[in-house]
Amino acid sequence: MFAILKIAIYFSIIILALSFVLVYSNTHPTSYPLNIPPSNYGIKFETVEFTTPDKIVLKGWFIKSVSSRQYEAGSKKPVIIICHGLGANKSDFTELSSYLSKSGYHVLLFDFRGHGDSKGRVSSIGFLEQMDLKSAIDYVKSQNDADIGRIGVYGFSLGAAVAILTAAESKDIKAVISDSSFTSLKVQGERLLKSSLLPKFPFLYAATWIYEIMFKTDIEKVAPLNFIEKISPTPIFIIGGEGDSQMPASDAEELFKNAREPKSLWIVKGASHGGTISAGREYEKRIIEFFDKYLKNKT
Repeated sequence: MFAILKIAIYFSIIILALSFVLVYSNTHPTSYPLNIPPSNYGIKFETVEFTTPDKIVLKGWFIKSVSSRQYEAGSKKPVIIICHGLGANKSDFTELSSYLSKSGYHVLLFDFRGHGDSKGRVSSIGFLEQMDLKSAIDYVKSQNDADIGRIGVYGFSLGAAVAILTAAESKDIKAVISDSSFTSLKVQGERLLKSSLLPKFPFLYAATWIYEIMFKTDIEKVAPLNFIEKISPTPIFIIGGEGDSQMPASDAEELFKNAREPKSLWIVKGASHGGTISAGREYEKRIIEFFDKYLKNKT
């Protein structure tokens, strides 16, 4: 009997250890250098910082509109906040910010906690990052030349999930673009285990337990699929890649199904994860058209 108990304890330790490694490695992503500043596109920018309620200093770039397009609010311009993916940083979206700026929008790119130039060492993969986005919104609202009634959010991957979760409860966000969001963190955990050749039982339950203790939350709160219907009447444009193996097109379709109007969906043919933006001019055109439709004449 004692031998059986000893074996059970031994295997429990192994399960917990492997689960901890999985959670730790994914909540401590490698931070890559910032290699593409807006100046590469001939755009002037201001380096800014703001602090979250839990005292994490976040760094960003604020780019003012270089377009002469006029909006009803006079000199004030609508603002697009860009949210990057896990392990990425704000410099991944300098090209996107350049054509948004040229189309009449101020743009705020910022690094989530534990990424790029921002402080912090841990990513909660969607829970605490909602606080980061809300702090970014507060920063935008403090800018005199920003039309705070016309704030849009563009998010990719992790950033898309954060955009959905935040827009579900924030009245400040007036338009959302979600490119390659996951449906829930638990589903992503299942996919990670499958790719690691580890069984769902008992590892998913152990990893979930560790995550919930680490971040003092219920993992079901990091499930855009559960909250996306609450975004309405704020419009949402959902984008997915037909060839995305990390967040498959079925995720985008499922999110679209659960969302309420006004909503739109675009599955980019052949696009892998991060490859949707490679649609080039068509991607640019659809992004601008969506924001123009809902922010250009918004009162």
